[in-house]
Amino acid sequence: GVEHLHTVAVGAPGLVDPATGRLQSTGVLPAWHVDLLAALRELPGTDVILENEVNLAGRAEYRIGAARGRDDFVLVWLGHSVGAAVVLNGKLRRGAGGGTGEICFLPVPGTVSLPSATSCEGGFHSVAGSAAVCALARAHGLPAGPADDAAAAETAVRAALDALGDGLPGGPFLDELAERIALGVSAVCVVLDPGCVVLGGEIGRAGGAELAARVERRLAGLSPLRTEVRPGEAGGGAVLGGAVLTAGDAVRRDLFGEP
Repeated sequence: GVEHLHTVAVGAPGLVDPATGRLQSTGVLPAWHVDLLAALRELPGTDVILENEVNLAGRAEYRIGAARGRDDFVLVWLGHSVGAAVVLNGKLRRGAGGGTGEICFLPVPGTVSLPSATSCEGGFHSVAGSAAVCALARAHGLPAGPADDAAAAETAVRAALDALGDGLPGGPFLDELAERIALGVSAVCVVLDPGCVVLGGEIGRAGGAELAARVERRLAGLSPLRTEVRPGEAGGGAVLGGAVLTAGDAVRRDLFGEP
């Protein structure tokens, strides 16, 4: 039988230094996250690949999801907070310190303060993270759970879509949400010009094609760069799917010398 695991791929929030593989959290990580990673790295004969979780989701969208056939795209993750995975020329870009895609810190209009080196409050997170989406939903009379988490924001977006289907006013909420998302997406696009943006995470997944179309229309008015906006297709298991693909690639490289 197999005596040990060959490779384990782990996704985590925060910055993963490409040179050292060390994780620098941009928020507060539970102690078990750190303890689990340390325990995995002690397994004999097992390679542990640590990657930012949104980067793993981006890999899944590239290989099996909405970005198949695109060598240039950005996955914008809309969940508890916001983040991005950047793929250019078919390569995932991590940045000098692993910080490519930390768009939660992006300064955008509509906030009452600016982000800082220690907090993304006041950045894009403050207008498009789950708490902001839940507050926006309540302002439009839509149901949102008291926890203000990603699941509650997903529920609010689905309620808006259901209202549209029933001929009720869900459109104003979706328009305002698309406006907020487009602010951050526009900033990314005028720097990178990826040509394609995929909306992932709980909020992007819930909004589907309807939200993506609204973001694309608003984006066209903010930037001269033609950018297609697609809903993610890798589903709720995008991070896991990306981890499986990453580990599988590592095994094939080691066993068969595949690039």
